[in-house]
Amino acid sequence: MPAPLDSIDVFRDSSGIPHVRARATRDAFFGQGFVHAQDRLWQMVYDRRRAQGRLSEWVGVHPPVQIMDVFARRMGLADAARRDYEMFDDETRSVLQAYADGVNAFIASDAPLPRELTLLEIDHVDEWQPWDCGAVLNVRHVLMGSFASKLWRQRLVDALGPEGLLSPGSSHGRDDLLIVPVGARETHDVSPLAHAVEADGSNNWAVHGSRTASGKPLVAGDPHRSLEAPNVYYQNHIACPEFDAIGFSMAGVPGMFHFGHNERVAWCVTHAMADTQDLYLEREEDIVETRKETLSVRGGDEVTFNASRTERGPVVFTAPLMSLRWTATDRPNTSLRTILPTLRARSVQELDDVMRDWVDPCNNVVMADVDGGIAYLCRGRFPIRSKANAWTPVPGWTGEHDWTGDVPYDELPRLRDPEQGYIVTANNRIVGNDFPYYLGMDYSQPGRAERILDRLDELLDATIEDMASVHAERVSMPARILADKLHDGFDGGMDPDSHDALVYYATRNELAAVLCENGAFAKTVENPYASEEPLPSPAHYRIRTALPRMIETVPDEAIAEAKRRVLTSIDERATWGDVHRTKTKHPLSRLFPDEALDPPVVAMGGDGDTPQAGSEEKGLGIVHSSVARYAFDLADWDRSGWIVPLGSSGDPRSPHYADQAQDWADVKLRPMLYSWDQIEADAESRQTL
Repeated sequence: MPAPLDSIDVFRDSSGIPHVRARATRDAFFGQGFVHAQDRLWQMVYDRRRAQGRLSEWVGVHPPVQIMDVFARRMGLADAARRDYEMFDDETRSVLQAYADGVNAFIASDAPLPRELTLLEIDHVDEWQPWDCGAVLNVRHVLMGSFASKLWRQRLVDALGPEGLLSPGSSHGRDDLLIVPVGARETHDVSPLAHAVEADGSNNWAVHGSRTASGKPLVAGDPHRSLEAPNVYYQNHIACPEFDAIGFSMAGVPGMFHFGHNERVAWCVTHAMADTQDLYLEREEDIVETRKETLSVRGGDEVTFNASRTERGPVVFTAPLMSLRWTATDRPNTSLRTILPTLRARSVQELDDVMRDWVDPCNNVVMADVDGGIAYLCRGRFPIRSKANAWTPVPGWTGEHDWTGDVPYDELPRLRDPEQGYIVTANNRIVGNDFPYYLGMDYSQPGRAERILDRLDELLDATIEDMASVHAERVSMPARILADKLHDGFDGGMDPDSHDALVYYATRNELAAVLCENGAFAKTVENPYASEEPLPSPAHYRIRTALPRMIETVPDEAIAEAKRRVLTSIDERATWGDVHRTKTKHPLSRLFPDEALDPPVVAMGGDGDTPQAGSEEKGLGIVHSSVARYAFDLADWDRSGWIVPLGSSGDPRSPHYADQAQDWADVKLRPMLYSWDQIEADAESRQTL
């Protein structure tokens, strides 16, 4: 039985965002677990099922779900989280247990189950276990790793030969913009196709007080991930005598491990694009363990498959046999040990010390404190091994590609109060070739970082409004490169009312299609791993991403054909906003199309190459975009702002399910209330636990 609690007050502001005030640390996490379940219980049990590889039991015959279930079982995502929990220190286990107790208090209450469970005719929810938090973390990040890029490069080799990886391609955009030092550049001469990663990652930046109107730092940014219903991030605020912290959580995990601030320090992250996953070609004789697994499928036949392991990791692909080694699961993952220390940190130096336990995902952490310091840290566990592992799957049995250690934490890249007065990260290259360790190679093109640096360099008396305006920056640097070759005079402004932006997008899209149909890349359309690879990136998408860097090598006749297709298919009155629209789908709307589960459609500017990010897929709308925006003012926390694509509630019937959607599309921020007198004055409701 949980220990007796003093009362916990939950104030909900006009956006339905919970502010939890408790009298003890344990109570704060209990309260956070309660409100997470109150608003997002469906999302939490959905993610738990995904981590367990048991979602097909609920949603039935759907190949992408079954592929992910098999992958999750083979990887052992839920089992790894249980092992991690058993290795945690008492303080971390106490945090996770308090959170789980709060979740279970809501489950045991007389509140009705989420609508989704009723539709699925499920009348019971298993208790939340403290190790389920780690399982959610695992399933949310396993597909953000580097293994998919290695499969893609293997396809390039199979289709084009080794020159598919080594040809220099276009001279445009090959000079990487580095994070450390600020504004430095370095040439990288590998084929653009070899690094055709998703363009719209994340942004974050900090501005030193020497360049702000208040004399105190400003911190801002936004993560870019798949648009989901409910949204991946959840706005909340928890306070107790030990800390008073506000920020974004993942439902199912306590704390605010990616974005937030307490009384004295703010932190935020972008994906470091680290290479923390290796694929090993294996032989049958390398297998050291095999078990039979059975996948139950609602309304369908059971699926039986093998889950095997070698000394390097679980076998995830069977033709050819391939194992996957990942830093988050190959030995105990200590990331959740940082939850409480992060919330009570008092300076950027303390935050740096806290992050020593963080393992995965590797992040670019930007931070600032009220004493005026701004800092950057590349956090996470980076394995040391052969650089050959970076390219494609490698033989596992030779021993040449084994991991031999980790990059020492104290030698990871850092910045503190740079002379430029700002720090910017946008999934761009972290350090140059003179850095003694290999961190990764699949970085985003530098366009987003360039635009943010340009904007910050203009600011000498920056305000929170200036930070919000950078969120709305939608000039595409790759579009300007392509415009030169396409001779269309486009200035790169991806504005929703622009016809030229639509023509540019359509031409780039059709050019990728032409190359996939008739060019040297046609064979890359075939994916030999399609039956086992969760969320594979189509060849068309990879080639479209790489086009700005390879445009000088594209045949003129392919460009002419793409232009012809666009000329005959686009209405001259149409604008970018006509197609650049969200069509976010609830995971059950396929099964229950009459239930109004999907959020409203909104139009917006930007694209996958601009700070206001949004990657559009033909017929699917915007599939990747900003899943949260924030701007923290360290001179006055109450001037800070935030926004999410939908709302605080995960219930499609709630007025707060999608009430932030239009403000998000218009790149507006809502007040991020922090002072308790303002919170109580603004509260639309108060609940005492």
